[in-house]
Amino acid sequence: MTGASPPRLGIPTKALYGLGALSSATKTQLLGLILFFYSNLVGLDPPVVSFAIFVALLIDALWDPVVGQLSDNTRTRLGRRHPYIYAAAIPAAICFALIFMPPLGWSDEGLFLYLLVFVIATRMFDSLVEIPLAAIMPELSANYDERTSLASWRFVFLAVVGRALATILAFGVFLKDTKAHPFGQMNLAGYAPYALTIAAISVIALLISTFSTQRFTPFMHKPERRSPSFAAVAREMGFALGNRNFVSLAISSFIFGIAVGITTGLQIYFRTYFWELPSKALLQLGLWVIPGALLGVIVAPYWSRLMGKKHACLIVFFMAILGTTVPIALRLIGVMPPNSSPWVLRILIADEFLTGLLGTMGFIIVTSMLADVVEEVQVKSGRRSEGLLFAADSLLRKITNSFTALLPGILLAVVGFPIGAKPGRVDPSVLRNLALIYLPAVTALYLCSTSAIMLYRISRERHADNLQHIADAAALAEEGDPELNPHLAPGVATRPA
Repeated sequence: MTGASPPRLGIPTKALYGLGALSSATKTQLLGLILFFYSNLVGLDPPVVSFAIFVALLIDALWDPVVGQLSDNTRTRLGRRHPYIYAAAIPAAICFALIFMPPLGWSDEGLFLYLLVFVIATRMFDSLVEIPLAAIMPELSANYDERTSLASWRFVFLAVVGRALATILAFGVFLKDTKAHPFGQMNLAGYAPYALTIAAISVIALLISTFSTQRFTPFMHKPERRSPSFAAVAREMGFALGNRNFVSLAISSFIFGIAVGITTGLQIYFRTYFWELPSKALLQLGLWVIPGALLGVIVAPYWSRLMGKKHACLIVFFMAILGTTVPIALRLIGVMPPNSSPWVLRILIADEFLTGLLGTMGFIIVTSMLADVVEEVQVKSGRRSEGLLFAADSLLRKITNSFTALLPGILLAVVGFPIGAKPGRVDPSVLRNLALIYLPAVTALYLCSTSAIMLYRISRERHADNLQHIADAAALAEEGDPELNPHLAPGVATRPA
């Protein structure tokens, strides 16, 4: 690299980098409807659909570290990360759209294979996009607070713009209530145009976002040209993934992934059958999350700066647990008004607002915490492993999500939930049994996930110390200092553990 200074990381660049998250944000809601779409509308048994999702997520989880290691060690004129995003954006969008365009005349076995192939393909192409895109963030800035700002811009598009756009397109346009479909989410014909629209938005957002950070690649880390042995690669991965701070975030992510897998699969069932909400109510719910998430995006950097990342994260996550469990708990103890009351929607809206606020704050801070692990690992291993760290975090979540993807379908079968049921016509005891299983399980999981963050140890001061050690190592390398750790990457000094 020459002595030139990197481009200024101003608000336009941060916003355009964050725009890339719009792809994942708009896809997430529709991907969460796969079980509902294929079981209630296409007619496959819920456990069969859950099994297809399980297999896809498991393969995707094992694929993530490969993508992370590849992007960490790639050397091209376009940089380490960007080529993968450019190459995978369009195939990812095509495969995603095809999930919701199944050949309805096929047998159940044929439909299962169709679903399996395109869910796997979508997940694998998405990894080639999401892992490199997330790994760009630590390279754009090493500043402790500015990383939280960058994460905030990602969440502007992930939790605010993307969620709003997906909600409006779903329940205000393609799946809105009509005379033919008073519950718009039951309209099979609306899903294909919805998926095609999301696919187009995804490609445009990704290409604009990725191109906006291309000018920073000359100033990003360049891996050395080498052909490492399997043992060397394994040692590097061990250094990175064995870091105590990464382990604490990984354990939290692992447990959280179980809870999310259950919640994602069952949320549409609770809203459609437990609360009996038509799509116009789902539209309101989705839109009211937006101001909460937007407030969370604004507040998170200030809250993190005031409390420190670890304590700020613990406080908001513990508070968020209450918001995600209270309405169902109130219904189970007989305090919640009946579904015919307008207060049901009002209470759920308040709950969604609170959840959006606290959840967004927590996830922004956790993302910034993970970025700070990069330098912690570099000090001890001598190598930058952004892609590997973000991929390993993603791997754990996807492994847990893959196994928990089985659970919603199994739980629906255990309680005897009828296939193709109409809202208001499901036995109340079936709905109550489903809630009695769901509520204590996810509450315990969210509590354990949040508690695991207590093991994290990187403070503002420790991060500054890591940056200083890296700068000192670079200076020693330039001077040809012989006292470098021979077990680490050549030319990089490390502080004692």
